[in-house]
Amino acid sequence: MTALILVCHAPLGHALHAVACHTFGRYIADVVVADIAANSSLDDAITTIETVWKQEGKPGQVVILGDILGATPCNAACAWLGLHPEIEARGLTGVSVPMMLKALTYRELAPGVLVEKLADTVSPSCAPITVPG
Repeated sequence: MTALILVCHAPLGHALHAVACHTFGRYIADVVVADIAANSSLDDAITTIETVWKQEGKPGQVVILGDILGATPCNAACAWLGLHPEIEARGLTGVSVPMMLKALTYRELAPGVLVEKLADTVSPSCAPITVPG
């Protein structure tokens, strides 16, 4: 099962999680939130992602859904992905309610397949999160 990590400017990740819980009528434990404070440094944001990943048991399959390409949460997600070449991980920016609900619905898919499936729910402002280099 693919772990879903929301990496967003605070409090967006928790708000999206609350929408998912409301939509499904129950608490959704399948979404991990790494809300990044406005004053977070890149290193602090990477540490936040690492912490939530470890709290989830270091899953070997991860999809990161981020909010804004080029912002600190997205840059931290890119850097974090580069720290863990041992896991199968993909990321996508431009997270929306439809994207997140679709990701929850299909999280049994491998990360690469899931991100491809999510691609039709993204707007033109969305982009893949990739490892630099």
